Amino acid sequence: MTGERQSIQPPHFVISSEGEILGEDTPENQELVRRVVACVNACEGITTDELESGIIDDMRKVISQAAPLLQERSQMTELLQREIRAELNSRKKKR
Repeated sequence: MTGERQSIQPPHFVISSEGEILGEDTPENQELVRRVVACVNACEGITTDELESGIIDDMRKVISQAAPLLQERSQMTELLQREIRAELNSRKKKR
């Protein structure tokens, strides 16, 4: 090691508005383009200022807290629906 730093060359490509690679078409660049396109699509409607201020991290935190509650509610709703159906079927049989 001579103390010289090897510089890492960034990928050289441009992404068209259709998500097409213009430049070096390598598997690595294709994966980067795929990720960039997915990010752009997922962030539709979110301003750059909001992105820079951390809104995605905030949303992930809220979702991680809300998801278990919503799942529990869904399970309770399914259980209640089964009990109601069973009760209705029981009443029909008694007639």
